[in-house]
Amino acid sequence: MMAFTYQSAVDLARVPLNDAGKDRYPDLILLSFANQGILQIFMRRPDLFAGRFDNPPDGGNLLADAFPLPAEYLQILADYITARAEMTDDEYVNAGRAAMFMQLFMSGVAT
Repeated sequence: MMAFTYQSAVDLARVPLNDAGKDRYPDLILLSFANQGILQIFMRRPDLFAGRFDNPPDGGNLLADAFPLPAEYLQILADYITARAEMTDDEYVNAGRAAMFMQLFMSGVAT
């Protein structure tokens, strides 16, 4: 079984963004959204990081770094990445899609 990485979350976010060729969103931009998403999860659900308080998320993860949460949170983080990308894309902006993905994220991390 393959371990998930931040690259896994970024790749999952590319599906609804229709950006398999990485033409619209460079990996580093989506990685920055992933790092921000992990910080948002940590803020809302610190219990998910129990036992790791000596090394809390700091927003500096790399694409190859291991995904720090259970696998079911990979799609939730991908939804956050997608929402952030949709919010910042002026040329192709679709506020409804961005809001939908942010709602998916928020419901996924709800306690």
